[in-house]
Amino acid sequence: MTCLIALLGLLVPNSLVEHALPIFGFLLILLGVPHGAGDYMLSKQLAKLSGTVFSPFKYLLGYLLSMVAYIAIWAFEPIIAFGTFILLSAYHFGQSNWANIRFPSKLVQVTIMLNWGLLIIGVPVLLHFDQAGIIISEMKVGEFHLSAMTRAVSVFLLIFTNIGIIIHLNHAQILSSKEFKQEIGKILLLSMLFFTTPLLVGFGVYFVLWHSFEAMHHQVSLLKTTKPGYRMSDYLIQSLPLTLVSFAGLGMLLYFFGDTFNKGQNMGALFLFIAVITVPHAFLMEWLYRVRKPLIAIPFNVGNTSEQPT
Repeated sequence: MTCLIALLGLLVPNSLVEHALPIFGFLLILLGVPHGAGDYMLSKQLAKLSGTVFSPFKYLLGYLLSMVAYIAIWAFEPIIAFGTFILLSAYHFGQSNWANIRFPSKLVQVTIMLNWGLLIIGVPVLLHFDQAGIIISEMKVGEFHLSAMTRAVSVFLLIFTNIGIIIHLNHAQILSSKEFKQEIGKILLLSMLFFTTPLLVGFGVYFVLWHSFEAMHHQVSLLKTTKPGYRMSDYLIQSLPLTLVSFAGLGMLLYFFGDTFNKGQNMGALFLFIAVITVPHAFLMEWLYRVRKPLIAIPFNVGNTSEQPT
């Protein structure tokens, strides 16, 4: 599907630009929103596996307070809040991509995950900087100006830094030959997607087909540990209440700003909404990957190769 969309972007770019916002909205509805709407049942399961008592009241209070605190930071220090959002999102994207790999240290793990996530965010933003600049400005962060040369060099560094990391991981026998080919293929395919499609289309395709679906798979695999036979359809049904709440919030944005959404304006409000709900979700997913770690298959060359995931 990614190849097909990239090809369409190359052949009929004007049509994709015209329908960029509806496509982005459809992708959010399809999987993007539900992948974060299961946080309640995920938190309950993580508490159970960690041997702690789960309190619905404390969960909801903590979830809401984290969002309120982040909104307050954005109101007074938008640049700090925006930078936090970018770094947190980059780490979150890298975390889901590298979830099945054991790294030699936490520092190496965080560095590699951040580099992967910064590629996913940075390349489409730099390639479509005019459109991204409008969105960033509408998020009350301010205006940024980068020369064409600076943007081109930055795109080159992001892509080839990550390729260099993958080559090093293969050379260090942390990645198998199959994993090496897969990771190189991911970077080349996603780069082609970002180069040939508008900002929101390319990022929307990645967010749903690559990130959200993968993260949902990780969540379902964790829920299966105490619920044999648990399926993706069960997850989607149980996450429906929070999905509807999220849709209600997006609906309010459309109600107040709907007249200008199709003109490419006030997209900053939508991304600010995404930023606010990303904060508690990212921290919860960090908890998931720490608890899930014993469930992850150990690479062929690391540790005891006879050990199998439970």
